[in-house]
Amino acid sequence: MTSYIALLRGINVGGNKIIKMQDLKLLFQSLELDHVRTYIQSGNVIFESNNHEIELLGGLIELRIKEVYGFQVSVILRTLEELAQVIENNPFDLPEQEDYKRLYVSFLTSEPSTEALEKLQPYMDGPDKLRFVGKEMYAFYEVSVSQSALFKVPMDKMLGMPATSRNWNTVNKLVALGRVEKP
Repeated sequence: MTSYIALLRGINVGGNKIIKMQDLKLLFQSLELDHVRTYIQSGNVIFESNNHEIELLGGLIELRIKEVYGFQVSVILRTLEELAQVIENNPFDLPEQEDYKRLYVSFLTSEPSTEALEKLQPYMDGPDKLRFVGKEMYAFYEVSVSQSALFKVPMDKMLGMPATSRNWNTVNKLVALGRVEKP
């Protein structure tokens, strides 16, 4: 079995697209996914499956959410190994542990095109910094995400694909939870 992490975009934000985590867990279990666990309310689900067709698996989850809740949610999947590699690939050398509170990772559905990267070039090295490694966009904010002008840039539109972001602590916690022995 392969361990996966599903990252759902835009649920339980600002009172919109509300899904209780216990209900989300049951939804995943109804798809015959194993060892399903959730982490915090922002739509992080760790599970196992023998299905290795990641696009098909993500599509099945999106379809079931639409059937049950009546709204569309983008689901971005990574294997546990891929998520661990995201940590290894961090392009920022941050000297202080406190700096990691300002580091976020956006998970993309595919690698960005050359054209998309060109559009984002003006945002790469301002006060806030962007770096791309494969299907991930790393953002390091000078002060905080909420005080950043970069936060208001429609990245998904510029990239031409859905993206969902997690803070560095959440990324690390998801990997740690994925590595926990199953009962």
